[in-house]
Amino acid sequence: MHYLITGGGGFIGTHLTLRLLEQGDEVSVLDNFSASENRLRGTKARIIKGSVLDRELVFSAASECHRIIHLAAVVGVRLAMSRGRETLKVSYLGSENVLEAASKLEKEIFIASSSAIYGKILHTPVSEGEDSLLGPTYKGSWLYSVGKLIEEHLALAYFRELGTRVKIGRFFNVIVPYQVERYGMVVPTFVSRALRGEPLLMYGSGRQTRTFVYVEDALDGLEILLEKGAPGE
Repeated sequence: MHYLITGGGGFIGTHLTLRLLEQGDEVSVLDNFSASENRLRGTKARIIKGSVLDRELVFSAASECHRIIHLAAVVGVRLAMSRGRETLKVSYLGSENVLEAASKLEKEIFIASSSAIYGKILHTPVSEGEDSLLGPTYKGSWLYSVGKLIEEHLALAYFRELGTRVKIGRFFNVIVPYQVERYGMVVPTFVSRALRGEPLLMYGSGRQTRTFVYVEDALDGLEILLEKGAPGE
């Protein structure tokens, strides 16, 4: 199987690429590496340096693969807030390019969404069909959530209207080795401050809870969805 992974140079993408290569699959990675270091040098992965906003490049890369895994996004609250326009462009225009290529070239595509689409979670557990409750537009912290909502709606519109073979998975706070605190992620921030002997920051009342998933467990779930999930899920 030949996979095209957009954003394949990111935290999750790198681990996914290495897993697929170990399984004997062929992998092309489309990434501009603007927020990640290329840790795939020396592997058998084919690196295509560029952006999902480049429609021609997306179509060219997609034409050579069997399946597309769309991970490309501006990740991390701090980064999303500081790059608001890029965050929304990648979520909408970038995803449009990838979905259009998948549809016209008749490729199966997986869209990586996020738990951020739920917004303010008022109770737990949360069901897949839970309503989304987002904050006001003047708070930039909701940019990423809005982008992922757009992405899911767009993917489902392609499925309903054009029959595109699309699957959607929502990642929940995935933890991977070599994550860094500069993107505002919880665990790397806690660990980095602890290693420096600094006080651990608590936000709000400190009583809120989160689900954290180790990357290999998240990829196990992704593998099951790719092989057994029905299009449109």
